[in-house]
Amino acid sequence: MDSFKWVSAHLPTMTDSTDDSPDCRQCGNPVEPSSEQRVVTTVEDGATVYRHFCTDDCLEEWESSTSA
Repeated sequence: MDSFKWVSAHLPTMTDSTDDSPDCRQCGNPVEPSSEQRVVTTVEDGATVYRHFCTDDCLEEWESSTSA
């Protein structure tokens, strides 16, 4: 299985007001547009997967739990 990982600060973009905010992959809280939110983008089996995090702390906790 090929995989690619990209971690970036996600800049807010215009979205339809009916769009729901994604939930943080670690804590489950809604991820609101801010300079603190992070998105991990991977390609798994040819499909793009986005994992959203509300803060660097949640991202770091998730990374440490997936590497164990």
